[in-house]
Amino acid sequence: MQATCGLQPTGQDSPGEPSIAVDPENPRELVAAWIQDRGAGELGNVVTVSHDGGATWTESVLPGLTTCTGGSNAVAGDPWVSIGGDGAIYLSSLTRRAGDLVQTATGAIVVNVSRDSGKSWERPVQLESRPLSSVVVDKDAILADPLHPGMAYAVWVEYPVHGETEPYIDLIYTSRTTDGGRSWSKPAAIYSNGDEAQENQLFALADGTLLDVFIEGARLPGQEHPPALPVTIQVMRSKDQGLTWSRPIRAAQFTYTNAVDPGTGAQLRFFGQDITAAAAGQSAYVAWFEAHPDGRSFISVAGSSDGGVTWSGGHTVVSERAEAFMPTLAVAGDGTVACLWYDFRNFKETRNALDTDAWISLSRDRGATWTTSHLGGPFDLRVAPPARYGPFIGDYQGLAGQPAGFAAAFVQARPQAKNGPTDIFFSSMPSR
Repeated sequence: MQATCGLQPTGQDSPGEPSIAVDPENPRELVAAWIQDRGAGELGNVVTVSHDGGATWTESVLPGLTTCTGGSNAVAGDPWVSIGGDGAIYLSSLTRRAGDLVQTATGAIVVNVSRDSGKSWERPVQLESRPLSSVVVDKDAILADPLHPGMAYAVWVEYPVHGETEPYIDLIYTSRTTDGGRSWSKPAAIYSNGDEAQENQLFALADGTLLDVFIEGARLPGQEHPPALPVTIQVMRSKDQGLTWSRPIRAAQFTYTNAVDPGTGAQLRFFGQDITAAAAGQSAYVAWFEAHPDGRSFISVAGSSDGGVTWSGGHTVVSERAEAFMPTLAVAGDGTVACLWYDFRNFKETRNALDTDAWISLSRDRGATWTTSHLGGPFDLRVAPPARYGPFIGDYQGLAGQPAGFAAAFVQARPQAKNGPTDIFFSSMPSR
């Protein structure tokens, strides 16, 4: 495994929530994106490009994304990046535009596109815009079609505002482009069951089938030690390039929990809804974590070998008393599965710090057994910028498969971070 190297440029800012993508035709071409200036209110998303497999990185500007780069949006977050088989790079963002009154503030899903390997970016195209006084848009993801040049797909959720701070009825929306991101179809609602359906993620299989993976539950609470709540990971399939979608297929069921600071008991921003998924060939995988108050903590993976139609597993990636949380999955070209996560195994009550480490496990037998390596840390999670529900490093991390290895973009806080409270780090590792 190569040593990690910081991607974050010099400055006293607080990046988080990285996404990373690998060019399917040239695996040495990498693109990473993250939220910048989290501590100052998400002033924009940053994108950086590597043409040499991650040895060096060059930052690019996303024109028109926020007021910082000539746009009209006050903030941007939830970056998601994907590269198509034709080399086009798509980056979706969740934006907020402030109005003179609360009633005129809006939330939107927008997409920037690069057609020259990330050297320059076009101004964002808006897929959806909703008044925040009545509807919230949330948690976007994007997929560039690896088989059909010029095609890409976006997914997000919308939920009505009822004077409460948490959603409880989500509608899943999609939109697609057939002209390389210059225009997008009218948003179409593809699923709602009168409950929460969050963390949607899109994947393409070798036969062209699309998968939308998400977590569904009656209500996904943001609170310390939520009551025992059964939730499911669902998968919808599209055989016609996103025009129509199947009914959900249950991939896994587990108990919703959340992580807390083992020293203070304070809430942390790591909830059971932080699921992850990955796909390659006709295989697909999903993973989740459970951190129970009685000290049981584990990360599990379920898999499908028939394109998401049937699922098996609950194979254990990690099981220990120290809380393990925020898994991130990817599949390499040779079929190796990787899972990145964080845990508190090196935390000590005698230290005034929440020592946190990043780890990665590899499985070469479809998730049945795993081999673990240390990826980064320890770092003090308590010094990460404060956000709702606790210190913020993101609601997801970045991990992408290469032909025979993986590329990771992940967050660490001080003392590993040198330029601010948090930095983004890159690491690559072979699958064999």
